[in-house]
Amino acid sequence: MTRLHDVNFFIKLAGAFAVMLLAWLVPGWRFGVPLAVLTLGFLHVARIPALKAYLKGATLLTGLVVASWLVNLALQGMPLLHAIPVAIGMAARLVTTTAAFYFVMETSSPGSILAAASAARLPPIVTLVLSLTFGIIPMLREDFERIADAQRARGMEIDDVPLPTRLRFALARGMPLLVQAIRMAHAISLSLSIYGFDLKRKRVTWRNVGVLVEARLAPREQEQ
Repeated sequence: MTRLHDVNFFIKLAGAFAVMLLAWLVPGWRFGVPLAVLTLGFLHVARIPALKAYLKGATLLTGLVVASWLVNLALQGMPLLHAIPVAIGMAARLVTTTAAFYFVMETSSPGSILAAASAARLPPIVTLVLSLTFGIIPMLREDFERIADAQRARGMEIDDVPLPTRLRFALARGMPLLVQAIRMAHAISLSLSIYGFDLKRKRVTWRNVGVLVEARLAPREQEQ
């Protein structure tokens, strides 16, 4: 499973899209829930980092989705016994989708994304968007966890409290995270300017990229 990190980024991305399409095409919760369980089981077997934190977020997402859909369907006049399977199916689809792309983010380093994108001769702006999207989200998650630790240090316990309190404290992390994201974006733009990033300049990859992404070019190729 350690070689999963070396698989071409676009192969993993295509696999995540395939799982997402399957999750949204299967009918009802009878197929959606097992698919979600299988996807989460794959993350566990693959030993994806920070899986425990993701499962906490997935549990919160499931609760929010089920509750919101139950309220929405009840307002439309659907009986509760019919609304529950629909809400559970929707939550299962979202869990499967987020789990698939969580796998891509956690097993793809910014360097491997840049190498795969440049080897595919993608336009610079596409390469930049892909590397920033899949590279920044894990960093923002780490900032999110640090904000949570700071909240705990100030007495805002979010683990052993009722769900409404947990949601209120979780939403309180949004503003510090937004400020940190803006600061990070400013730092990245400044770094790109310093290193002379230009959308009109074509660049080449420094790594062999096929089905797997090699760490560096072979010695003979480097000599050439």
